[in-house]
Amino acid sequence: MKPKNINSIHGWHHLLSIVNCQLFVVIALFTFPLSLSAQDEEETEQVNTVITLKEKKKAYVTKPLRGRVIDAATKTGLGGCIVKADGIDGYSVLTEDDGTYDIKVPEFATALYITSPDHNPVRMGIINDIDQNEVMLYPSTFIAEYEKDINLRGDKSATDFKYTNAVNIKDEVQKQLGGQVYTISRSGMPGVGSVMFMQGLNSLNANAQPLIIVDDVIIDQQYGRTMLHDGFFNDILSNINPADIEKVTVVKNGTALYGAKGANGVILIQTRRNKSMATRITANVSAGVVLEPKYINVMNAEQYRSYASELLKSTNTTIREFKFLNEDPNYYYYTQYHQNTDWKDMVYHTALTQNYGINVEGGDNIANYNLSVGYTNHQSPLKYNDMGRINVRFNTDINLLKRLAVRFDASFVNTTRNIRNDGAPEGYDDGTPTSPGFLAYVKAPFLSPYSYGRGVLSKTHFDIEEESYLSEALARYTDYNWKLGNPAAINEYGDAENKNHFENSMLNLTITPKYSFNTHLSLSEHFSYNLVNTNEMYYIPINGTPSYYVSNIGGKRENEVRSLASKQNSVMSDTRLDWHNRYNAHYVHLFAGARINWESYSMNSQLGYNTGNDKTPYMSSGLQNSQDVGANDNWNSLAWYAQAEYNYKNRYFVQGNLTMEGSSRFGQEGGDLNFADAAWGLFPGVQLSWVLTNESWLSNVKGLNYLRLTTGYDVSGNDDIDYYVARSYFSARQYLHAISGLTLEGIGNTKIQWETTRRCNIGLESSLINNRLQLSVNYFHSRTSDLLTRQSIGFLSGLDQNWTNSGKLENQGFDVTANAKIIARKNLQWQLGASIGHYKNKVTELVEGAQYIDNTIYGATIRTQVGQPANLFYGYKTEGVLSTTEAATAANLYILGSNGIDHNYFGAGDILFSDIVKDGEINEKDQTIIGDPNPDIYGNIFTTVNWKRLKLDLRFNYSLGNDVFNYMRMQLESGSRFMNQTTALNRRWQMEGQQTDIPRITFQDPMGNARFSDRWIEDGSYLRLKTVTLSYDLPVKSQYIQGFQFWIQANNVFTMTKYLGSDPEFSMTSSVIGQGIDLGQLAQSRSIVAGVKINL
Repeated sequence: MKPKNINSIHGWHHLLSIVNCQLFVVIALFTFPLSLSAQDEEETEQVNTVITLKEKKKAYVTKPLRGRVIDAATKTGLGGCIVKADGIDGYSVLTEDDGTYDIKVPEFATALYITSPDHNPVRMGIINDIDQNEVMLYPSTFIAEYEKDINLRGDKSATDFKYTNAVNIKDEVQKQLGGQVYTISRSGMPGVGSVMFMQGLNSLNANAQPLIIVDDVIIDQQYGRTMLHDGFFNDILSNINPADIEKVTVVKNGTALYGAKGANGVILIQTRRNKSMATRITANVSAGVVLEPKYINVMNAEQYRSYASELLKSTNTTIREFKFLNEDPNYYYYTQYHQNTDWKDMVYHTALTQNYGINVEGGDNIANYNLSVGYTNHQSPLKYNDMGRINVRFNTDINLLKRLAVRFDASFVNTTRNIRNDGAPEGYDDGTPTSPGFLAYVKAPFLSPYSYGRGVLSKTHFDIEEESYLSEALARYTDYNWKLGNPAAINEYGDAENKNHFENSMLNLTITPKYSFNTHLSLSEHFSYNLVNTNEMYYIPINGTPSYYVSNIGGKRENEVRSLASKQNSVMSDTRLDWHNRYNAHYVHLFAGARINWESYSMNSQLGYNTGNDKTPYMSSGLQNSQDVGANDNWNSLAWYAQAEYNYKNRYFVQGNLTMEGSSRFGQEGGDLNFADAAWGLFPGVQLSWVLTNESWLSNVKGLNYLRLTTGYDVSGNDDIDYYVARSYFSARQYLHAISGLTLEGIGNTKIQWETTRRCNIGLESSLINNRLQLSVNYFHSRTSDLLTRQSIGFLSGLDQNWTNSGKLENQGFDVTANAKIIARKNLQWQLGASIGHYKNKVTELVEGAQYIDNTIYGATIRTQVGQPANLFYGYKTEGVLSTTEAATAANLYILGSNGIDHNYFGAGDILFSDIVKDGEINEKDQTIIGDPNPDIYGNIFTTVNWKRLKLDLRFNYSLGNDVFNYMRMQLESGSRFMNQTTALNRRWQMEGQQTDIPRITFQDPMGNARFSDRWIEDGSYLRLKTVTLSYDLPVKSQYIQGFQFWIQANNVFTMTKYLGSDPEFSMTSSVIGQGIDLGQLAQSRSIVAGVKINL
């Protein structure tokens, strides 16, 4: 277990004392007004229940304007629209019934902002004439292109979560913001989420995924924590019901405001809040089926029997007769070894999904509230991997006094799962596969899942010892685990809450008081507490799994039990002083504050072997080689930040940020400066924007409705590093299976600090052809320095390496979003949109001047090389199969034997490897770059058609140019083990002169034909029709029912790809290193869901 606060930075004690005093002052400021008389005669105005003092209308010199607003669908005048001076309060009018308006606006006004309840808003530049151009408003069925305030950073948002069966909001991010965020679904398991990268890969060994902020609360995703079950990741965002989410915003630029946490970009999530005083009740119910995934074709019983017989010959066994090869129907063992079992039927099924939710919102001029309660049950197509979730969320906005408003939010979520291992194992030498999904592919199909005795099959799953068809031939291979478990038995005997079960609960409490001193100045305190409790039980049963020798317990493993319990506490305080004012054409907005995060994570995990039977799956001191590991981590961060924003005539915008942040994760000697014996970083940023259509010389250009140019430069950091890389610590270890002691586990580096990313960007946003076409283009270039890498240290220290900040990389790329209104009529609207993202990553420097760093993952060499992108596949190239002895002799290639002397030459039927160095020996010198998992482009495509009350919505996502390592196919086509193989092995080389792409099969692969090579590298490009949604709004209006919508949705409808695996989209890890490796985890599959939404 890692110790707590070893070699801690003493300066943090002083800083926390300062912050505690600061919080006391803030609380006093908010409490003081409560003692005053509530009789304040100053006039106030309620806006969405957040107090704003009514500012007296300033008397500016005005100019008259007149124009007309028309409905784009009917081409008729649109009455009741609000026309106002853009960005200037107090100057607005309503259009007449024919859509005309007359308005007086300040002389410095450069644009009008026009809104209507059933239409999307429009921003239009003012021309140098009293008579303004006619402006069209499009129905709200189209995506809104203009927001109330101009966003300097060029953020992109998604708001359409009305009809969705998603368990995790990341699924919606992929569908709606695919060009802004490179999103990769982890697997088809419900709720495990996705990995997300923004504007390239900004780290190698630290977290490279964006910062998540929910309702202004920073969420620590704990990407570095591992779970007990293979193939599973506990995504914290699965604790948020997508139906509770109002808006998701992607922040790519201006991230200096987030200091040492913003280098990977930021995703802002806003949950639903009530915005009116009317009481509304909404009920949502949906249910559906999830079909079985696409399967890999493996051999049937007869094909595998032939394969196993041929492979047995290569073992040099002297046995001439085997039970499973006897074809006599009267033979005693004939029935036992002449089944044709499709093991996939035992572990996969058609699954059911259910979602229930109710939302109540309402309020008055004192308080508004939004209450939501939901229940989700998602079965998995892979049996015994189901998910259930109960969620409650209560958001309120309360006006305590005329000057004091409080926002109080509370939420609680409880998630439970049945769970099993998923995916292929990394190796077989120290164990046996226990993933039912993987075993369903490799288990011998001529065996039955049920016990055999006295000539009949029972309904009891067989004991593993009955799989003895290889025991005679392989008994002499004592170090070879050739027996395979029964996947049906693993599922059945491992099913219980005290066996394979997962539970996660999350509680969040937030209070945000805001005191307005006047119409310009306010003080707010945002305080939140977040608690995440996790419990996981892991159990491999005795029945149905083989026992095997485990070196670290000095004996056989009959079964295995593990447990994990963790608690994560997060406390955040964000105190902010905000001021804004307008001086004629000049508008200034300033705010500054302090943000502090207290984080703690405690975890205890236990492991033991051999419980004696499957009825007592408990951890106890009597288990063999019981182990106990854990963590007790505490870290803090404090950020002082300020932002200044200025705009002139709503035409020229400047925004500057500066954040100074320190963290207890940093070494005492690291950082840009040292204050109170703690390391601090400085993170400046500036953003510029120019609305060209607010210029008089461009406001009247036909076909050009809006044009804005943005550019900026930011410095931000990545502090998501392990607390202990700056500290030396010991860990408990057990020796000789009995003696415990302490071992030096890590040597701290007191100069460790954040990774620094410097990013510049330039973007263009436009709206063309009467706002029918929107086009957004953004280019970025970033350089990251101080990469977290391992450096060599002296051997006298007892360890080879420790962590340091050394290394650099850069990213450059672009993203483009286009959206077109193809048809805009009264009863028919059609829009079509697409996004495309691209990044080019390059490593420019590595630690200690190294030219490359290699990592071995699942038999693959992952190379990070200077001048190349990160995470490349590095292995052997192949040139086909040697079809004849003559061809093999001509090639004259060999490998060295185990003694390092003998030359073992490749023969007919072996793979012809490329001899890169031309020395005749195939070895590591012949390895080269064979694949790049980074895509050339990625993004999404969507189209929506509305006809009267009927709506059809199609969403595609795609990735092109990314290579993948098909590790699953490597296991299913290696031809070296007694495991079922794909049907491709039916064309394996078997005779002299045979032309084929599959080499001969040989037990244990002595020539290394199945080594990591381009045989297993495939093009992972795909285009997927992610969702098709058909909805209908029934014309129901009564005293009790205000609306009734019915919808049906098909997910993962089809995938166009050349990839040979079950699914070209997968991710086995949260880090950069290891992306693009397919372990055969549960693939995404088709589902059909129907639902109703009732408004009461």
